[in-house]
Amino acid sequence: MMAFALGMDSLSLSIGIGLGTISRRTALQLCICIGLFHVVFTFLGLGFGDFIGQYLGHIATWFGAALIIGLGLHMGYTTLFGKEERVRVVDNLLSMVLFSASVSIDALSVGFSLGLRSATYGAVSAVSFGFVSTLMCGVGLVIGKRFGSAIGRYGELLGAVVLIGCGIGFLM
Repeated sequence: MMAFALGMDSLSLSIGIGLGTISRRTALQLCICIGLFHVVFTFLGLGFGDFIGQYLGHIATWFGAALIIGLGLHMGYTTLFGKEERVRVVDNLLSMVLFSASVSIDALSVGFSLGLRSATYGAVSAVSFGFVSTLMCGVGLVIGKRFGSAIGRYGELLGAVVLIGCGIGFLM
C-alpha cells in the first residue's frame, strides 16, 4: 500500500507529462529514473532511520509514524489548496534527474520511518517502491497521452489518504 501511495505522485505528474509530446525512449528513461530515485532515497532514509532507531527506540517509532502522517497531510493539503502548475516535458538529462528527484523525495522520509522499524522490512519496501513507481509512471504517461488530466488530482488525494493510514498503522 505504501508503494502505491508513493507511486501516486509519479502517476499524477506523469499524466501531466503524457499530455505533452514525449518520445517513447524519453518516457522509458523517465520511468527508470523515477524508480531508481525511489529506491536510492528510500535506502538513504533507511540508513538514517536505522541509526537513529538504535538510540531512540520506541520514541523513534512514534516520530516515524508522525512523519508519514504529516507527509500525507501535506500531500492532501497541497493537492486541495495548492496552485496547479503545468509540468514541462522533460527534454534533457538534467531536467529528467531533477524531476525524478523531486517526485521521489517523499521516499526519503518514508525510508527514514521504515528504518526506525526494521532495516530488512525497509530494504524490501525500497525495491517495491522503485518497481511500483516505475510502473505507475509508465501508466501515468499512457493515461496522460490518452485520457487527459482528470485523474491526477484524485490520485494524489488517494495517495495522501493511504500515507496517513499507513502512519496510523505504524502507531498500532
